[in-house]
Amino acid sequence: MIFTIEKRRFRRGGKLEETRSYYLRYRIGDMPVDKWKSLGVTDKQVADKKAHEFIQERERETAGILEPKAVRDSAKKPLTAHLDDYVADLAARGRNGRGGRGARLVASRIKVLLQECDWQVPCNVTADSFIVWRNRQTCSPRTLNHYLQGMISLLNWMERVGRIKINPLKNVSRADERGKQKRVRRAFTDEELRKLVAGSEDRGIIYFTAARTGLRQEELKQMKWGDLNLGADVPFVVVRDYAAKNKKQESVQLVPEIVEALAAHRPAGCAGTDLVFPHGIPRARRLTLDAEANGIPYRDELGRYGDFHALRYTWATFLQRNGVAQRFAMKLMRHSDIRLTAQVYTDEMQLPIYDAIKNLPRLDAVSGYTQIRAQNLGGNGQTVAQPDANGGGANTHETVANKGDSYCLAEPVASCQMERVKGIESCLKMFIIR
Repeated sequence: MIFTIEKRRFRRGGKLEETRSYYLRYRIGDMPVDKWKSLGVTDKQVADKKAHEFIQERERETAGILEPKAVRDSAKKPLTAHLDDYVADLAARGRNGRGGRGARLVASRIKVLLQECDWQVPCNVTADSFIVWRNRQTCSPRTLNHYLQGMISLLNWMERVGRIKINPLKNVSRADERGKQKRVRRAFTDEELRKLVAGSEDRGIIYFTAARTGLRQEELKQMKWGDLNLGADVPFVVVRDYAAKNKKQESVQLVPEIVEALAAHRPAGCAGTDLVFPHGIPRARRLTLDAEANGIPYRDELGRYGDFHALRYTWATFLQRNGVAQRFAMKLMRHSDIRLTAQVYTDEMQLPIYDAIKNLPRLDAVSGYTQIRAQNLGGNGQTVAQPDANGGGANTHETVANKGDSYCLAEPVASCQMERVKGIESCLKMFIIR
């Protein structure tokens, strides 16, 4: 270990000068180079005392006897101050969502937890206190998971920057959301979409664009005429990175009917920087009123909702229903996982599943079996006697009285005459009584 107290020297204007205060020059353990720390005093005895205290503290930290100074300082800092730093860091890195709304929503949930769980400083946060709080809540499992994820995101950030040693909530299990979703969306049928577009005045083109491109509200809100290429051999719209949910710029190819609708909607003399929908995107309440005015239930008989995001479900379902390959549908939806397109955003109740199976080939042997069963079972469902091979009108088999002995009711296999039917011989062998 290197440990010296001295004044640092440097050149200024070609002259060698010396600092007024003392510095500690040290190297502990396997540090590759020496480090300097300003002691901030001009008295050597005071500098010597401060240097010894600093080295003692570092050695204890290295041995695990004492927590690092950054952790000790953070432990005294209120969690609300840590939250403010976290939100500021998200904004600086561009990770705070559209217009900062994502970060504000997360921060509001975290503040609820800090207040209701009485978490003042980092050491107050425990898995047990969160579970006790969660057990008292009546909201949906999905909402509870949002609260948990928000707090975990803050604690993960504090762990990465060295403010805590470990995230105390990292092993807390999420609530099971299966079968407990309070809001399930559906896709609009073609007839419902036709009514919604035709009966919603100037808002109809917005609903139609959403249902035939899959673009989200924010993406439609910021879409400009310069982003649309309607006259190309393959028409497309460019979704800009600042508007996209995943912050990636992508091109989405357009179906002919939406190309024609947008071309008719385009005003004369508009510039490429003009918004396609300058009056904004209808809010959820406005869509609800438009749907009800056109006889479309906002909530169907199964309790599923038809809100604005359901128009994106409508696009995915429309693609699947009309035979577009799932890989192509995933690309048009701009999903990173094909299961999201096929399982989450596709309304299976609109898929022609029965049409796909009702004309499947029949198994003739089973059809013959059904006819035989219909003959054997009378109108009252009871087995009726069948003519024997000699033309007898009744079954001539004798009934064996049970006198305590066991009797074999089947004829020996050797004398059993079986008609061999091509194709199902192996199946019939299973029914031979051994």
